[in-house]
Amino acid sequence: MKNTELLSQNLRLINHLYTRNLSRELSSIDANHHFEVLLMLAKQQKPITQNQLAELLHIDKSRVAHIIFSMEESKIVLVKTNPADRRQHLISLSPNALKIIPYIEQKVMEINELANTGISEEKLIVFTEVAEAMMQNLTKNKTGKKPPESDQ
Repeated sequence: MKNTELLSQNLRLINHLYTRNLSRELSSIDANHHFEVLLMLAKQQKPITQNQLAELLHIDKSRVAHIIFSMEESKIVLVKTNPADRRQHLISLSPNALKIIPYIEQKVMEINELANTGISEEKLIVFTEVAEAMMQNLTKNKTGKKPPESDQ
């Protein structure tokens, strides 16, 4: 059986619905829907660079710079020049953001519960294991096959 349906289509739809629900729940917070950035920064023990944040979020550095600029304007992150390397900017949460992190975490838990409704713990574990295996497979690029060349 050939499976030509794009796996990414289903994953993108899940992501869209999840993000829409989370954004609706957190609409009172002026974070431009960058809740993942806030939560990632909250996990850090000390300020991190934009490059480190880009690596943690698996997005390009220019996108991180744009997001951080927007969040700094909203006064939810602090950006300071690294005294050890003045080319680097250190990013941390503002006091205002630190106050809302527990609320964001609570809403994430609620949306996770909604998404997981009616799905057994065993199926959720299998889903996570399968997703991790797929990520590893795609990261390794095991096929090594080149696309067929066209005769043009």
